Amino acid sequence: MGFMDKARKLAEQAQKEAKDGTLKERAKAIADQAQAKMDEVQTQFNERQKGSAEPAPAPASPPAEAPAPDPAATAAAAETVAQAAADPDRSHEAAPKVTGGDPLAG
Repeated sequence: MGFMDKARKLAEQAQKEAKDGTLKERAKAIADQAQAKMDEVQTQFNERQKGSAEPAPAPASPPAEAPAPDPAATAAAAETVAQAAADPDRSHEAAPKVTGGDPLAG
């Protein structure tokens, strides 16, 4: 029996089952089984979510205060900011270089 004969036989069998209604019944049974499994998994997921929804405990003690800033570092930072403000870099505001229309000219 060749491949085509087997395929023809299986096709005839599927048509017969479709006419008899057995194929539809099997499909319905498989769908019901899949739905039952999905319901079971959803229930398990919901139970796990309820278990992890407990609020987190409050911190045991208030956070420690930040240390006082170093006066020398503060003065150095202020000086750096003042220098940058006095001489800003404005090279990005310059007009684009004219190349005479040649896109490859540099």
